[in-house]
Amino acid sequence: MKTIRFNILLLLLFGWLNGMFAEENVAVVIKLEGEVRISPANSIKSEAVKKGRILQHGDKLETGAGGYCAIKFLDDKSLLRIKEKSSCIIEGKRKGNAIEKNIFTEFGTFFFSLFKQKEQFDVTTPTSVASVKGTKFWVVQLSQSGVSRFVCTEGAIEIKNKAGKVLARRGQTATVESRSRAPQVRLTREGDIPSDDDSNGILQELDFGFTNGAGQEKVLRIQLKKQD
Repeated sequence: MKTIRFNILLLLLFGWLNGMFAEENVAVVIKLEGEVRISPANSIKSEAVKKGRILQHGDKLETGAGGYCAIKFLDDKSLLRIKEKSSCIIEGKRKGNAIEKNIFTEFGTFFFSLFKQKEQFDVTTPTSVASVKGTKFWVVQLSQSGVSRFVCTEGAIEIKNKAGKVLARRGQTATVESRSRAPQVRLTREGDIPSDDDSNGILQELDFGFTNGAGQEKVLRIQLKKQD
């Protein structure tokens, strides 16, 4: 009897794993707060999201006031944190053991923590496309037609549109005003980095760029202890 139950559990486990790594599956929801809704790619209706929800190609996530959602991509340990009043569409195409990903940020605030990608990872905004490998950065899109802001806190990001492209490195911020205007990169200023309420570490690191008296660009790192 125990052997039969064990075999049934194994079959269920293998079925769950096969479902998780199906061709269209991209990520899994690992943390939720407040109102978070999903519009599945194959449906015109939205529904509340639950922790552990598998996200498929074309799924749309929306967070309400006070809402928060963190997702983990299935092919690596890369994370995306979606802050309140935000909307994005998750896209992914499996290639072997890796997933070619694109996240369309319609509006809101997003933090990406990515390990080195085996396949292309793009972040598309209404004004531009950011291509990344392994890096950490913020994307702030205040409206569906407004300025896009990319704040690089680790590694580098290439931001481009039909008018041009730039490379933003650690301590730099790129802004894109429209699809017809080339991206501009500058040192990160105070206020560029959104408040981060989901830092699980003891320390929070903030990088700010400045130019010293010799005209050299420098990065000042400030560590803040998280308060309980």
